[in-house]
Amino acid sequence: MTRMVGWRERAALPELGISDMSAKMDTGALSCSLHAEDIEITNHDGTDRVRFRPAGCDEVCSVPLLEMRSVKDSGGHVTVRPFILTELVLGGERLSVELSLIDRAPMRHPLIVGRRALRGRFTVDAESADLLGVPELNAQKEPGSRPTKRSETSQRRSATSRLRASLMPRRGLRRAQ
Repeated sequence: MTRMVGWRERAALPELGISDMSAKMDTGALSCSLHAEDIEITNHDGTDRVRFRPAGCDEVCSVPLLEMRSVKDSGGHVTVRPFILTELVLGGERLSVELSLIDRAPMRHPLIVGRRALRGRFTVDAESADLLGVPELNAQKEPGSRPTKRSETSQRRSATSRLRASLMPRRGLRRAQ
């Protein structure tokens, strides 16, 4: 059963020290994205890490790098971004999400929550906002909420298949004259 969320909600990223921030529920985005500044990839004891300053924080975070991945933004521009695995709190639910880091300074919402995080858990009401209220940091973690990591090739292949299917004309439908 899914919960209803508004197009904008309050969210938390407790592992990054963020207890409350504005998040846009974006069904047009596949993945989640966080505004971050001073992003740098480091290697500590043979492990790649990402150092960055999250939106609205003065402290620098250093977390393991999940992978570098190509992402197409809403304008069609492709950039290679660092992805991390972290915990997202929406309402009373804790979810493990893959989060890309990018400088979103000109954007209104520092956090984008994409389809992968929303799928099967939330339904977005595009006419409402802030339905869940302030994130509950003592929320229970949803069982099995850790995302499955698929290879980039597999992700591209399934995305290409969905795109082809959406562009194919449907039989029996005619264009209005």
